[in-house]
Amino acid sequence: MAISLQMQKRLDKIQALIDQGYTLEKSYGFPVLKTSEGKAKPVGGFKAPTGFSWIAFFFPFAVCTQIREWSYFYVVGIFSIAISITTAIFNIDFTNAGTAAAIGVMYGFNYPYLRYLSNKKGTEEIPVLASIILGIVLSIICAIPSIIIDAVVGIS
Repeated sequence: MAISLQMQKRLDKIQALIDQGYTLEKSYGFPVLKTSEGKAKPVGGFKAPTGFSWIAFFFPFAVCTQIREWSYFYVVGIFSIAISITTAIFNIDFTNAGTAAAIGVMYGFNYPYLRYLSNKKGTEEIPVLASIILGIVLSIICAIPSIIIDAVVGIS
């Protein structure tokens, strides 16, 4: 798949860090950048080495599907279930918009690293349109447990 100029610049920054002795790996589905001494360096925040990917913020379901980063759907499912349970326990209506924004920010910072790891691994990318459709379907599927929780709590 073609890589945009902005993403290529981010990938080049990651490669420069790797060339300086940093290592990049995944832990629990999230990228971890470590110095040569093994000290973790934050990949997100205002001082993120690669900046922020707006496309991953707005469309994390599509970009993660495109690079076959299935852990995204585990994160969405777990967050959705946690919100449903918290809503049921405290009887406070938490909105999914806040959850979606938090996940978007997470993947906005993490996506360049995930893309780098995917490229280095040689993962065959899913075409854009197919990744959008599949990403939406998988997002709906991973929301089913929280929908069930919400329905059961609403009946009580």
